[in-house]
Amino acid sequence: MEQKNTKDRNTRETAASVKPEKKKKKYTVFIICALTAVILIFYGSIALYYQQHFFPNTTINGIDCSNFETYEVAAIVGGRIADYKLEVTGRLDVEGASGIIGEINAQDIDLQFVDTLYEVEHLLQQQNALLWITLLANKQYTYSLQQGVSFDEEMLAETVKQWDAFQDMIQPEDAYISEYSEEKGGYTIVPETLGTSFDVEEVIELIKEFIFKQESSLDLEEQNCYKEASITAGDKTLQESVDTVNKWLATEITYDWNGQEILLDRETIREWILFDGNHPRLDEEAVAEFVADNAGNWDTYGKSRKFTTTLGVELTLPSGAYGWKTDRDGETEELLQLIYQGSVLEKEPLYISKGRQKGTNDIGSSYVEADLTNQHLYLYYQGTLVLETDFVSGKMNCSDCITPSGVFGLTYKTTNAVLRGENYETPVSYWMPFHGNFGMHDATWRTEFGGDIYLTNGSHGCINLPLDKAEAIYGYVSTGFPVICYYY
Repeated sequence: MEQKNTKDRNTRETAASVKPEKKKKKYTVFIICALTAVILIFYGSIALYYQQHFFPNTTINGIDCSNFETYEVAAIVGGRIADYKLEVTGRLDVEGASGIIGEINAQDIDLQFVDTLYEVEHLLQQQNALLWITLLANKQYTYSLQQGVSFDEEMLAETVKQWDAFQDMIQPEDAYISEYSEEKGGYTIVPETLGTSFDVEEVIELIKEFIFKQESSLDLEEQNCYKEASITAGDKTLQESVDTVNKWLATEITYDWNGQEILLDRETIREWILFDGNHPRLDEEAVAEFVADNAGNWDTYGKSRKFTTTLGVELTLPSGAYGWKTDRDGETEELLQLIYQGSVLEKEPLYISKGRQKGTNDIGSSYVEADLTNQHLYLYYQGTLVLETDFVSGKMNCSDCITPSGVFGLTYKTTNAVLRGENYETPVSYWMPFHGNFGMHDATWRTEFGGDIYLTNGSHGCINLPLDKAEAIYGYVSTGFPVICYYY
């Protein structure tokens, strides 16, 4: 009995000790739940706050918007439009100096932001309020707000067009070839002028674009707004033209023009240079005139000459086919090519005919002198009288047979020729023509020479010579040898 009571007592003691343990656990769970609820409520309340406010350390367009609501941010950002200014820079002069040419202020064009609040709210929606705990890491939040703007375009155009740069525009000028420079002895390239001209409407459209982007500066030079010269100093064609014309000017030709020294250099050639725009050309007519002038001055062909006969009579004789005669066309063409090549040389002009000696007295000291009045011939060779003889010239009672007077050059010479006319055919051993069909030859059918024979029984116009004299003369003369015939 006593044992049973002891057992019951032990059981009651155990039960009494279990009940406080259960209670303790319940209290702990309750406290944890309560704390969790408090934390969740606290966290949620902060998250709820940041659904309407920007996180700390948030900047929008450079403005600190920490813990600001959207309307507050919109008001601050929107208020900054009043401070907006677009600075426009560009060329101040044709030398290329740059600087400010005008400014656009918000009030000048009634500039306003549009949809600012909407855009700010859109930024806030990008913020995850539930992640506000990351603020403990001091994280930075930076946003760029793209704001629409509106402004009065007519006010903008009116403001811009009043700027000096829009009023006094200078058109660019192309590079070109300078006038002839005495100092440099040639031509140079005058560089292009930059100018300050641009398309007004295009620039206004560009300014609008920069205002819409809310840019603070616009450089018209960087935006390639200026009209540029179409030909610059570096233009290949322009440089080739200058090089070409200066090459022509380097020409230096020293002529021996029938014994006269004629210098052709840049001082003359510069007058022959013409320009079609920036393309040089030689005045070919002026070159031809240069050749013609010198030929006229120094050619002797076709000019009368003074001559003193063996008997001492001073005569002025007409010119026949003898003397210095420039090939004007040929020389003009050759001279043009020499100038094109920038040649430096000494030369004679091209001749169609040459005298035996240079100068106005081009007969020289070797010639045939036929005194038609006295019917006597003299042959001089290198200043020495080497032969003389009587002859018979053209009969004077036949106008077509009269031997012409003048200074002639031997056309050619040949042996065993047959002379033919309307009513004759005569073989000769030595034939030396000097003026068309007039010439010197042997006349073996004659037994007498000289005197007055020529007056009524002369030749058909030729100078008839004894055979031995014709042979001797033939040995001295050659093509171009002077033959002087005269009456007095």
